[in-house]
Amino acid sequence: MPELKNIIEMIYRYNTLHKEGCFIFNFIGWKKDPNHKCVDCGDNCDEIDENKSILGAYGNIEDLREMLNGLRDIVEDNSNEDGFVCI
Repeated sequence: MPELKNIIEMIYRYNTLHKEGCFIFNFIGWKKDPNHKCVDCGDNCDEIDENKSILGAYGNIEDLREMLNGLRDIVEDNSNEDGFVCI
């Protein structure tokens, strides 16, 4: 997907300029298939499209662990009663 290629290029540029920086990213694209049945709930659910999704990280492993742990805590603290988070 050209959009993801552009994003990856910008991340690469950022990492080139900021050698000591850290960066974590995840983009998920969905397949729209009205006949797909979820194995967990049995409903018609969308599937993740691996060709439209990417996960990556850049930086020192200890800093990345600290960032991910902090993000987990923030997400858990800011979810509403339906389990949706917008921070």
